[in-house]
Amino acid sequence: MSIDPMAVWANMTLKVWPERYWMLDLSDTSAQDVANVFVASDARYSCLIRDQSGVSAIVEEAAVERLKTQVSIRGSFGPFRVVSTDGELPFDVIGFLGPVLRALNEQGIKAGPQCGAVFDHLFIYERDVKRAVALLEGFINQARESH
Repeated sequence: MSIDPMAVWANMTLKVWPERYWMLDLSDTSAQDVANVFVASDARYSCLIRDQSGVSAIVEEAAVERLKTQVSIRGSFGPFRVVSTDGELPFDVIGFLGPVLRALNEQGIKAGPQCGAVFDHLFIYERDVKRAVALLEGFINQARESH
């Protein structure tokens, strides 16, 4: 039986991470150095992706400064804030982020999704985070009213 994504949203809260974040485009050879920075950033959000272009990382601003001394940064994007779900999120729920991504995008807000095993995360340009949080909280309230 499928899980109703709106019922999940009805029980959701949000966490806005306080730090400023940057997405970095790094070479594949820097993965170990980047992983070391992640260990030093254990109280903050971070994301490391290795794909066909090399390594991408989302790290807080202080980690960017540490990385600049250790690896070559090919490109950077930001600053972002990270907004995370902060409630019970069943791993098998289908279509959970789709409606909120559509709502954010319709308002001209870029929201990059990152999914963890327990929570979902959206990295949003810092300039848009207040509007995004208001929209997400409105979405949660609508879900509560309908469930």
